[in-house]
Amino acid sequence: MDPYDHFSIPAIHGEAIAGRSATVRKQLIMLVGNIKQNTFDLMDLLMEAKANNYPAQWGFASVTDYGMQELGLKERKTQYLIRIGEVCKAVGLKRADYETAGISKLRDICTLNPEGSWFNPDTKTNEPLDEWIVGLITDAENQSSEEISEAVLKLKGMVGEDRPVVRSCSMTQSTWTNVVNVAYERMRLKLGSAGRDDQGMAREYTDGVCLEMICADWLAGEALEHEEADSTIPMEEI
Repeated sequence: MDPYDHFSIPAIHGEAIAGRSATVRKQLIMLVGNIKQNTFDLMDLLMEAKANNYPAQWGFASVTDYGMQELGLKERKTQYLIRIGEVCKAVGLKRADYETAGISKLRDICTLNPEGSWFNPDTKTNEPLDEWIVGLITDAENQSSEEISEAVLKLKGMVGEDRPVVRSCSMTQSTWTNVVNVAYERMRLKLGSAGRDDQGMAREYTDGVCLEMICADWLAGEALEHEEADSTIPMEEI
């Protein structure tokens, strides 16, 4: 046996990985041209690209960075497509089990943590969320998007006063650019890190969190002004 034969094994393995990486990249570029029809194929390949760190070989910082720069996908879209695939895999569902649910419902359901639990106030027990995720996905065709959303909010404990609300307002482009967005960015700097995502990338606080903190700061300042004003003792007139 040639004593140098063993050096060919990692070389062949490396070539196979490089070849697969190149194939995945070509397929992603082709699939994104008709994303509505190819959504789940695209999702599978993005998951593979992330799992094997292909984007680093392609010169990108992360799979979301690759999605934005080469595929024209918004960062959030790449993130939730991968999230759907990973959550479904974590709870043991195959593509045939979840594809009929549709991306919109899957996106909502898969915000749940498959390793988490929900405290059932009726039975006074903690129930694994992975079982709820499977149930919601496999029965998604029989439920409306609104029913799915309500179930997800309930399982997250976001009910009553903790229920999220959406409010919109309009402003001039100048106001957004020079006032509101600047205030958001300054608040993000003040708040610091919001942790890291599953790719190790730093998370940013949402506009909603920034707005809440800006308003809280303003209210605290206003309360302090009133307190100082009320504490001023008038001098006795002579």
